[in-house]
Amino acid sequence: MSTEKIIKKQARLALRGNWSVMIAAVAVVCTVLILIEALFYFFCFSAGIVNVNTGAVLSSMQSVFVAGTVVKFLLILNISPLINGVVRLFCNASRGKEADIFELFYFFRGAKRYLKTLLVNFVLMLIYSVLSYAFDAYFYASQALNADLIRDFSFNLTTLALFGAFLATIIIKAAVFLLFAYYPTIAYSFNDSLPARRYMFGFIGFSFRHFAESAKLVLSLVGWIVSSCLLVVPVIYTLPYAGVSAATSAKWLFSLYKL
Repeated sequence: MSTEKIIKKQARLALRGNWSVMIAAVAVVCTVLILIEALFYFFCFSAGIVNVNTGAVLSSMQSVFVAGTVVKFLLILNISPLINGVVRLFCNASRGKEADIFELFYFFRGAKRYLKTLLVNFVLMLIYSVLSYAFDAYFYASQALNADLIRDFSFNLTTLALFGAFLATIIIKAAVFLLFAYYPTIAYSFNDSLPARRYMFGFIGFSFRHFAESAKLVLSLVGWIVSSCLLVVPVIYTLPYAGVSAATSAKWLFSLYKL
């Protein structure tokens, strides 16, 4: 039996009796994030920032759109400790603990912990965003070809090149996440007592050394992820399974290095 199969089996055992709490916690976070996104798009359309027919941002409203995007980012940042709370639930389950829905709000308990969580999340989000944008193959391809998949879709070489660049971008974004945010986020939810800089920068080397392990686990879960995208399996069911699997894998690696 492969390592990934063993880890996923352990995750399923850890989820026994915890499914309802995990699904409820994931549903809360997803609802809040969807609400923020919906409010942002409502603002964009109601304020005439984007073209209703094409969805493109009007050139005269670029600055307003940027301001709205910053506000959306700040809203997401301020509620981001909920995400850490969900990951903490995953981590607790991987350690055999019974899921407690109130752990969802663990990182809101106390100003010091809350602000530390915001700092860690902000730096990790910033690193991920900058690197994702810098290596966005689809953006560079669409600029070079002066085309995009939605507006210029057709059965030709341009569309094929754009589709290839789009797939490459997805892979690059996933790799950036695994290298710079995956292990730090899980480590912080396991144990938030270390200095903030340790979570922001101290796991980069560890992430590179164990990139193969994280990548193999993610690849083994691709079927579940695709099913969620196609709404065959609800995302609120897939996320606990994937999350507890990731926490279980990280738990064993952290124990080897006494992290």
